[in-house]
Amino acid sequence: MHMFNGIARFFCVGMLVLGMGCMIGCTKKPSTNDVSKLEDARSAAEGAEKKLAELKQERLKLEQDLQAKQTELQKNEQEKTDLQNKVSK
Repeated sequence: MHMFNGIARFFCVGMLVLGMGCMIGCTKKPSTNDVSKLEDARSAAEGAEKKLAELKQERLKLEQDLQAKQTELQKNEQEKTDLQNKVSK
């Protein structure tokens, strides 16, 4: 009888420890509202990243256009200077 009480006590303590471990280790599942908010945030982030990529492309194009315009301006200024020199001679 004494041995049976020891085994029963060991079994009960083991079950108690196991039950508490499951309660502590298990997390609750996110609510549908939380999942919806997460999906909205992910969608907004993807949209923002797409917009950023588009704006970077536009900026690169504008910088290239600016460089071309500056080159053209320098060429025209040089031509103007050359013509002024010819006229003043």
